[in-house]
Amino acid sequence: MEEMNEEIEINLLELFEYLKKRLGKIIIVTLVCMIISAAITIFVIPNEYTSTARIFPKMETSSDSGTVTDTNSISVNTSMINNYVELIGGTTILGEVADELGLERDDVQSYISVSNESDTMIINITATTTDPELSKEIVDTTIDVFYAEIKEKLDVDNMITVDKAEVAETPSSPSFTRNVAIAGLIGIVLSCGYYFIMFMLDTHIHNKEEAEKYLEIPVLGVIPYFEDK
Repeated sequence: MEEMNEEIEINLLELFEYLKKRLGKIIIVTLVCMIISAAITIFVIPNEYTSTARIFPKMETSSDSGTVTDTNSISVNTSMINNYVELIGGTTILGEVADELGLERDDVQSYISVSNESDTMIINITATTTDPELSKEIVDTTIDVFYAEIKEKLDVDNMITVDKAEVAETPSSPSFTRNVAIAGLIGIVLSCGYYFIMFMLDTHIHNKEEAEKYLEIPVLGVIPYFEDK
């Protein structure tokens, strides 16, 4: 067991030295991958802009003593949140949004996402497109259509917008830093993996020490190598 551990340790040291001698090439491959990723991110992948609004079911009702919170209203609103999320993301509302904006319904469905914040009754409506103005317009139109639909069909008029959608000034994707970092990591893995395979497949004896190690016989002499001039 000790001999096996020693052999593994020696092989790892040899591998480290092997990779160390090729460190320059590994760095070059890594830099090339990073440069290619940066170029693709800047010139090929289109920027996407995200706009988000947050809506909330109002839970206050009026009474003679002022404005109070109706516990029944809280219970009803809580149970309806998932229904609201499904309604907003459904074909009916998104179809009307597409018609108003002159878009295809499938496109609107791919642009928009609806979610309920954990342990709250707040609903997030988010749109992501390559046009910041369009992203905001999709969110605003979706909210308007949703309010109109639940008022007309469910006689519900208690939804309020707590955070309005805004025009994004900076793109939400792609992430230049992340893409370049991933490309750099890929470059390191590929180059090191390549040289690791070459190291494992290399069966040549490179010097006197390796000859004595693998053949287990003493070396009597070494023939010097002279390059042809």
